[in-house]
Amino acid sequence: MSFNSFAEFLQMGEHGVFVWSCYGITLVVLLVNILRPLQLKRAILRARRQALVQENAREGNREIN
Repeated sequence: MSFNSFAEFLQMGEHGVFVWSCYGITLVVLLVNILRPLQLKRAILRARRQALVQENAREGNREIN
């Protein structure tokens, strides 16, 4: 299939809206699948770090008493 112009390519014979929306949805899903686990990993590491700091603070208080 060849196109005479870029506008024709974008329209894809009246099916461009469907084709490009599928590409857009696919891109969004792929980005979510990449970014969400990274975000969760950071949140888990932050929570673990905070729990470790709190645990160390409690142990430090025991030594003083």
